[in-house]
Amino acid sequence: MSFVKFGLVLGFCGMIAAPALACDQQGAMAKATQLSQLMQAKMAKDASAAQALATKMQATVQSYQGKLTSGQTIDWDTVCKQYDDLIKDAQ
Repeated sequence: MSFVKFGLVLGFCGMIAAPALACDQQGAMAKATQLSQLMQAKMAKDASAAQALATKMQATVQSYQGKLTSGQTIDWDTVCKQYDDLIKDAQ
């Protein structure tokens, strides 16, 4: 998945900053934005590692994207945890 396409996915889902205790959609989107920036830097340094991380990132996005568009309940704390793990890997 190209980073341009991933950026579009983030933009579509792009309603997600990080409150201190609980995560919500806005918090998850802020984490997604942070991750996207880290991924761009990682791509410049190590494209193969960035591609592997992009695969993990795609799974995270897909885990909630369908629920988001269909109006189902999303566990934003879980989504934020997944983004936190990806951010750690990207750093």
